[in-house]
Amino acid sequence: MGAYEDLTERLKQTEVVQQVLSALEEEPVALLQAICGEYAVSNEPVPDHHLPISGYLKEVALRTLLSAGLLQREPGGRLSIYAYRPTAEGMKYYKKLLKDGWSRRQ
Repeated sequence: MGAYEDLTERLKQTEVVQQVLSALEEEPVALLQAICGEYAVSNEPVPDHHLPISGYLKEVALRTLLSAGLLQREPGGRLSIYAYRPTAEGMKYYKKLLKDGWSRRQ
């Protein structure tokens, strides 16, 4: 193993990197749950200013959900640039999360 591999392996063992890796998995799930929950009540696309997004990982979570085909982005309304609507598959996962009693780890 070279110096780069040794160093990155050591960094992966730190609590900070472990928290980032955990957040990369958890943030998209929590965001999907929030968007689908609002959509289930309103049956309208969720405007971007309603999204619980702040910080880089939240933006990554949104892009991940779009890339995975779990959300679709639409033009926004009066107060938003974009609005987000869950796809049928996104709603399927949302319902499974509810059934499983998933909640964000703290």
